[in-house]
Amino acid sequence: MPTLTCVSPSPPFKTTSTSALSCGLRFVELTTSLPLGLAKREVAPVSPGSLGKKKKIDLFKHPNIEDVSLYDVLGGLEFTVTPEEVKKAYHQACLIYHPDKTGLTEDDPVFLSVKKAFDTLSNPEKKRTYDSSANFDDSIPPADLKERKFYAMFGECFVRNQRFAVIKEAKKTNRRKSNSGKNATPPVDPNYCPPFGDDNTPIEQVNQFYQYWINFESWRDFTLAASKKCDHDVEGAEGREEKRWMMNEISSTCKKMKKAEVKRISDLLERSMNLDPRLRREKERAAAEKEEKAGREEREKREKEETEKREKEEAEKSAAEEELERKTKAANMKAVKDKEKKMLRKQKNLFRKLAMKAFETGGDDNWGSLVEANDEVEFLIEKLDLMTLPALSAALGNSEETLDTNGIKIVRGAFKSTKSGAENAFLVEEREKIKRADEAKAKEEADKAARAPRPWSAAELNALHKAVKKNPVGGGGKWEIIANYINQTLALPLPRSKDECLKEWNAICKKNAEMAEEKFKGADEDEAGETAKEEKVDDPNAWSADEVADLQKALKKFNSKMEKNERWTQIARFVATKNKKMCVDKYKEIRASLKK
Repeated sequence: MPTLTCVSPSPPFKTTSTSALSCGLRFVELTTSLPLGLAKREVAPVSPGSLGKKKKIDLFKHPNIEDVSLYDVLGGLEFTVTPEEVKKAYHQACLIYHPDKTGLTEDDPVFLSVKKAFDTLSNPEKKRTYDSSANFDDSIPPADLKERKFYAMFGECFVRNQRFAVIKEAKKTNRRKSNSGKNATPPVDPNYCPPFGDDNTPIEQVNQFYQYWINFESWRDFTLAASKKCDHDVEGAEGREEKRWMMNEISSTCKKMKKAEVKRISDLLERSMNLDPRLRREKERAAAEKEEKAGREEREKREKEETEKREKEEAEKSAAEEELERKTKAANMKAVKDKEKKMLRKQKNLFRKLAMKAFETGGDDNWGSLVEANDEVEFLIEKLDLMTLPALSAALGNSEETLDTNGIKIVRGAFKSTKSGAENAFLVEEREKIKRADEAKAKEEADKAARAPRPWSAAELNALHKAVKKNPVGGGGKWEIIANYINQTLALPLPRSKDECLKEWNAICKKNAEMAEEKFKGADEDEAGETAKEEKVDDPNAWSADEVADLQKALKKFNSKMEKNERWTQIARFVATKNKKMCVDKYKEIRASLKK
């Protein structure tokens, strides 16, 4: 709770009598009902007659003149009285109570009270001191006040204490003007305090009210109250030392009373804020909103984490699949290359062996020397590929047993044309023959493989699932696209055909369906078997295992969405050996046994 400051500007207003108090409260009500945002508050004081004529007191008939308020001594003045009005009221009182009119001495208590009232109320400092203590109720509502009394008691207490509010000047700030020429935000009047309100007052107004009292400054002066408490008459002091001592005592007591006043206002504000149902509801609403926001943020965070986790798992799975495909493709390509290298090495050795055998055997256009034969053969082995070397080997007979020395001429002609960079007609023709033969062989092997199913590897099955997922049902040329995807992804040495892919996928679907049906059927048979074991064979109403099985099939076939009587009629017809009532009883018996 912020510290409240007591200062001493010009005093506000408050009467000491009951009637004058109502006038002061009326003034406070008028000032606090002004709209928010005034640059300067200017409220005219309430005139003595503005709230109705007050009944004057006959001071001679009053039993104790010291108990009469100074405002009432001068004829029932208002709390907001001005020095001119005090002077005028004093003159009117003198016409009644002056010794020249009454014939009494100047020590008459009534006339002394009139003079005291004039001296006090016409002097702003003395009036402020008098107003600080005269007939003021310092009590505040208790901390355990019932809610039904909250608004009445605390509202009245705040209005009562607002009489001591310091009138502040509005801060002058340079504000940029909007395009319309008006201030973007109006200046806030620091002296405006909104009404305390009731249970329906908007929370913005409630916060503004409490903000005013948090910044509340009091001008209340306790000099007079401190003098009475110390029982010191400064004017009657015998010397300067005694007078100084009395003033110090009064000042010390005054500071203590000011400190107690600050605490009293702080306690009033704290109790009100603790008991205010409007603040409690706003606090609960803010807490609920905060909790909801925290819950929403937690849900969003959890969903984000789950999404990130799912994306990470999918990325890892995709990376693993890609790595498996890469390794499978690399392995297949390596196997193909190794096979080609092996075949090429075999063809090189065969051609070298046949050429050397032909040189030894001799024939037309034979090599002049072994060195010449070896050089030409090695040159051809280095330059020719797997599609050409078999043609030269075929020209030499393809084996030592069927060696044809006439092929020497073809080999030497191939050497000359290859060395010169020209195409050899024989080699071109033989290459085409070999190519056609290889294609026919590959086709034959593919057809044979299609007829004789090959086992699918894990990588092929994974690629098949992935391809089916990417190509939905109804797409044109679906299975051809799937086959091409598997072959290109895995670089299979023996490609899969679209018929193989379709056949394997149908087999997978059929197997899954059979497993599901077997699982469901097994559960039904176990249930029917357990039920049949409990039946007695000799009982004419006993159910056999087949009858129980028929009943369960009928229950599945004719579901509970049918009309009840019609359903059980159809079930009895399906079972055939039992009537409708027996079927119902058996169903209830089975259901009861399952609940145990």
